[in-house]
Amino acid sequence: MYVLGISRVHDSAAALVRDGEIVAFAEEERFSRVKHDGRFPGGAINSCLDQAGITLAEVDHVAFYWQRWPEVAHAARVFARYFPGTLEVFRNRREGGVRSAGWRETWRHGGGSGGVDDFHVGGAVLAHVKRTYTIGQEIRDAVGHTGPTRFKVHLIDHHRAHAASAFYVSPFDSAAVLTMDGVGSDGTSTCLAVAHGDKISDLRRVKYPHSLGAMYAIITGYLGFHPTVDEGKVMGLAPFGSGAYVDQFADLVHLDPDGGFELNLSWFRHHVNGRHLVSRKFLDTFGPPRPRTKVTRDNPISQHYMDIAYALQATLERAGLHLARWLHGRTGLPRLAVAGGVALNSVMNGRILRETPFEEFFAQPAAADDGSALGAALEVSVGRYGRPRPTEGFIYTGPEFGEDRMERALADAGVPYQRMDDIAAHTAAALADGLIVGWFQGRMECGPRALGNRSLLADPRDPEAKTRMNEKVKHREAFRPFAPSCLAERAGEYFEGDHPSPVMLLVSDVLEHQRDRVPAITHVDGTARVQTVSRDDNPLYHRLIERFAELTGVPMLMNTSFNDNDEPIVCTPEDAVACFRKTDVDALALGPFWVRKEAGV
Repeated sequence: MYVLGISRVHDSAAALVRDGEIVAFAEEERFSRVKHDGRFPGGAINSCLDQAGITLAEVDHVAFYWQRWPEVAHAARVFARYFPGTLEVFRNRREGGVRSAGWRETWRHGGGSGGVDDFHVGGAVLAHVKRTYTIGQEIRDAVGHTGPTRFKVHLIDHHRAHAASAFYVSPFDSAAVLTMDGVGSDGTSTCLAVAHGDKISDLRRVKYPHSLGAMYAIITGYLGFHPTVDEGKVMGLAPFGSGAYVDQFADLVHLDPDGGFELNLSWFRHHVNGRHLVSRKFLDTFGPPRPRTKVTRDNPISQHYMDIAYALQATLERAGLHLARWLHGRTGLPRLAVAGGVALNSVMNGRILRETPFEEFFAQPAAADDGSALGAALEVSVGRYGRPRPTEGFIYTGPEFGEDRMERALADAGVPYQRMDDIAAHTAAALADGLIVGWFQGRMECGPRALGNRSLLADPRDPEAKTRMNEKVKHREAFRPFAPSCLAERAGEYFEGDHPSPVMLLVSDVLEHQRDRVPAITHVDGTARVQTVSRDDNPLYHRLIERFAELTGVPMLMNTSFNDNDEPIVCTPEDAVACFRKTDVDALALGPFWVRKEAGV
């Protein structure tokens, strides 16, 4: 039984599940080359069908990550609950008082080109309703299918899709499940659940406008970054701040003893205008927002805004710990599975694992809305039709390419190359010599983190590697850290704790006596967002790190995603060659082929 899962609006994606197997799963941005592409995932759907070797006629079910009428009902409740303040939606203004796209443009295209808040609130609700009716035809149009189809469309509760994306691919027979994001199809922002076998049961839900995801996104915008996109930047910025505003920020979120929370809405405006905006009270207390300008050496972030980021992160962690502790107390289970965009906050995740009674933790790499395409498919396959749960293959789920395609991409670009007998050994030696290498191998990983198949790699011992990678290769802010990919069997030599972290969603302390040895991956607060690499998960990447360890004694590499800052992670060999040529990457390992950039090129 084939089930095609689809998500859109934020990081659109498609997934194809066949009984107990994840056949394929990928984000639309990888094919359209538009970062965070929220349009209909036609490219991802085509890729899923191609990888399965089937046509749309063979798909039995389509699972969409959003429900129709619960959103309308919740929107009406919010409008009535906060009336007359909600009359502000009719002004249709976003940050700076700029007029947003009208309802017709939002109905037809999802909004304007002015960012995540460039939409009409009523038009967005109507557009979501429309999509639930047109999804079948949109799929047919996207793949060019004109023949008969047999698939049945299922509209899946958004937070159930998140929960299914985590629990059903986890190794747990039973677990507590925690999902957190901005808002779901019925208004849910946080769901606390328990799962056994093939059944997930809600314990309680917290609904918008009380939303940790919305809070973090709103203040991300206040800090001069893009809400719903740049929250990871704020997480990386936070350790540069101090606790100056932590006590004041405690008033933003009030924790309930029954496992819930409420935002103090006097600090925000999202509940009355649908946009990511703070209130006048917030501005009077903490000052004007930072202008949305690029952070550079000549335009640094002031300490004030670093302190705001610190307070925001501390507030989120306090709430996340509260929810997890309540969930453990209610379920008594030692295992926790998490999903939703807030679950990408690996610092919070690390504290939940260390500071709550949970003994085991699981998140799949695409924890945000992209992963809800996979979760929707699994909720139909496992939750509704009782098919087996997947037992492996949830990380490297994208397309892979043969050597002929790789060699043709190099030849078409006019790039001289060599074929290596042992690409892992050759690359390890180059890294030990200080080169930055683009590493392109096997099936593409899913989610926002490079996990060893579409990676830019460097020597973690080199204190200049981080600066060079940020400034010359990735062209991104200097405060952002880089992650280590460490041999799973040796991670305890460098990092506190021994919990596996194969998808880079747990932050750990670097052992103090090792920090000077691996400065490129040690953040300013002495932490690192670790990926543990096992031989079973990725044999070639594991062998590369082993070879590097044999040469240097250090069992890890500095790893970041293979892309320039304004682009998605590379997908095809052609993408990899193009990124290699336009950035200051020194060398490229494209399958077994090796390319070394000449000096000055």
